[in-house]
Amino acid sequence: MKHTVLIVNPNAGDGSLLSTIDEILLRFRRAGMSVSFHQTARPGEGAQIVRAEAENADLIVVGGGDGTLAEMVNALAPLPRRPHMAILPGGTCNDFSRTLGISQDPMEAAEQILSGRERSVDVGFDGRSYFLNFWGIGLITEVSSDIDPKEKERFGRLAYYFNALKHAVNPTPFTLHLEADDVSYHGPAQLLIAGNGAYLGGYRTFFPTSRVDDGLMDVFLVKDASFDSLWSWLRSHWAGKPPEGEDVLYFRTHQMHVETSSPQLIDCDGEKKGTTPATLSVFPDHLTMLVGKQHTF
Repeated sequence: MKHTVLIVNPNAGDGSLLSTIDEILLRFRRAGMSVSFHQTARPGEGAQIVRAEAENADLIVVGGGDGTLAEMVNALAPLPRRPHMAILPGGTCNDFSRTLGISQDPMEAAEQILSGRERSVDVGFDGRSYFLNFWGIGLITEVSSDIDPKEKERFGRLAYYFNALKHAVNPTPFTLHLEADDVSYHGPAQLLIAGNGAYLGGYRTFFPTSRVDDGLMDVFLVKDASFDSLWSWLRSHWAGKPPEGEDVLYFRTHQMHVETSSPQLIDCDGEKKGTTPATLSVFPDHLTMLVGKQHTF
């Protein structure tokens, strides 16, 4: 009998995920699962539960948004024994669950979990924090830091794009020194993203050809957030091709060292964690996660 640990953040998104949990628990148990259910009451509690349960669990199901998932991944990734992981989306954007092809409807997501389709996925690491979806500095941290909670509640994931347009008018530049496998760059920058997943803010952006099982990060650098660079990104998104242009740089790498002229706040899967400098690397096939039929890799 598979022992499953279900950890739910009741404050994620609009909190509606909690209304479906009794039915989901019933379905899991009817399928023969032994389920331990936990509802978190404070930040960090989910991570404590993961560390306490990981040795005896076969599956950890994370109920919540991207921030909840980031907390659980950072607890699970360094452990010597890592049970499989699944996501019940309950946040505003739920980016990595979209990459995995998980339905945004909790009941449908539960059925996908019961189907048991598994894939090994890469995990990024910057020396302090693990990330599944992305690591970024510059414009992306300005955008996410300045979102009004009321705007986010009203517009949901579109709030990220309203804010991006606002900040793109007057972004804060910095000098970047970057060393990767086959790329070296020293010069002005306004945005740097190292991606693993395919979605940001609920939409498939930046990395139309990315994979989470290739042992590589997709890196997107914007030197100058001009109209031309934003247009290049939009065209790449529509065409399903990597972005091109004089003001942008796109490449793929196993590792990358980043230094900046002034410390830049790091956004790691939507969570602000430390400042530059940082050295990024990839742990290939580090976690096994349950996926839907329409995953993007």
